[in-house]
Amino acid sequence: MEKLSLKLEMNLNRKRRQKISTYCQYKFLISFIFYFLLSANSNLFAEEILIIPIKGVIDLGLSTFVKRAVAQAEAQNIKTIILEMDTPGGRVDAADIICESLLNFKGETVTFVLNQAWSAGSMISFATDKIVMSPASSIGSAEPRMGLSHTEIKDEKIVSALRARFKAIAEEKNHNPALAQAMVDKDLVVKQVSINDKKFILTKQELDEKIAQFGEKNIHVLSVISEAGKLLNLTALDTQKYGLSSAICKDRETLLAYLNKQDAKIVETQPLWSENLVRFITHPVTSSLLLGIGFWAIILALRIPGLGLPEIVGVLSLSLFFWGHRLAGLANWLDLLLMILGVILIFVEIFVLPGFGITGGAGIICLLTGVILILMRHPVYPPLQAFDKAGKMLFSSLMITAILFLVSLKFLSKSKAWKNIILESSSNSKLEPQEVIQKEGEAISDLHPAGKAKFGDKIYDVETEGEYINKGEKIKIFAQTGNTIKVRQV
Repeated sequence: MEKLSLKLEMNLNRKRRQKISTYCQYKFLISFIFYFLLSANSNLFAEEILIIPIKGVIDLGLSTFVKRAVAQAEAQNIKTIILEMDTPGGRVDAADIICESLLNFKGETVTFVLNQAWSAGSMISFATDKIVMSPASSIGSAEPRMGLSHTEIKDEKIVSALRARFKAIAEEKNHNPALAQAMVDKDLVVKQVSINDKKFILTKQELDEKIAQFGEKNIHVLSVISEAGKLLNLTALDTQKYGLSSAICKDRETLLAYLNKQDAKIVETQPLWSENLVRFITHPVTSSLLLGIGFWAIILALRIPGLGLPEIVGVLSLSLFFWGHRLAGLANWLDLLLMILGVILIFVEIFVLPGFGITGGAGIICLLTGVILILMRHPVYPPLQAFDKAGKMLFSSLMITAILFLVSLKFLSKSKAWKNIILESSSNSKLEPQEVIQKEGEAISDLHPAGKAKFGDKIYDVETEGEYINKGEKIKIFAQTGNTIKVRQV
């Protein structure tokens, strides 16, 4: 009995141990699953921050990239955007497009100036909720410049328009508007003053208004921040001293700690290949080259009737110009329709109507109008100044066209097609009908139905009754109506 009792007790203890072991295993497994799900949920619902790099020259391709990135943040419900900035500046219209995207964003925006936020870069910085500087960084120097030579613009209307835009953006995001304006206008004087123990940063005009309100004795000038004749450019310490920046952080980790977002999930974005291509196409040099090549090709097409390389090159160049500006947001469908109508009318002049007349002229007017409308889509400068800017770029394109034409004269003079161009200059459409009626000649270009023909040692603009006659075929004149010489194949 004792042995049986001892055996039963041992079996009972063994079963208890097995139950305890199984319980511990289940407890461990449940705990593991719980902590795993907790960790997964923590990562799943962690706050996300989108990092957008603003580096290099600010151009229309960069504005396209930033617009897409901001739209991505809104679509993914990201509440914070950080711009990591290092730029010497660039196009004001591109910067203004970026500013509009940032101003319309519903979440928090921060500019982290890594090195430079100059010119258009300072404009973008003012469009964010916070400006944070790295220790050796600077911001400012936003005076408007023109063209590749960065020539100073002395037109007060342009300076005033840009100054007003800077002020409006700064006020929208609660940054000091006097500092913003002084970065644009070198003639603006800005001072830091004390009024009833409160510090203010004011322009000279604002200071005069305060003196009239409080009396000169109650206002004490603490320092002159911006002197007349000098653009305002602030170091990191200056921005903190005058309340423009909210902090100075040495790196991204320090910035995230300052924003109390150390545990946030970082989402980084980079420009797409297409956006980099847009940056290349919309660069002033590239745009001028595309227009210049397109105009040159059209001139060749007008001078050499027949579908060929000039027509293809012209359409391709103008299409690239429009496509790049369309993706950058500076071209709409009206511009495209005008350009297409212009090309169609020019091609009608080439393939249908003889000579160069009203149809071709109307085509050139439509084409140039479409191009000028694209170049004038400048949301900052007044219309007259925008038109002047577009005219200068168009003039540079025409200069490129002239240069290409001169190069063509030099290097293509031995080709048969170019000899026809040279011969055209001696073409004389005025003749006495009795002189050549029924006289045989040779088509020196395809006649479909208009083109060029040679009778004796003279070249004439001729036209068939609708039939197509290939180059080199024998023809004869059978009638003349005004200056239109009618021919048919022999």
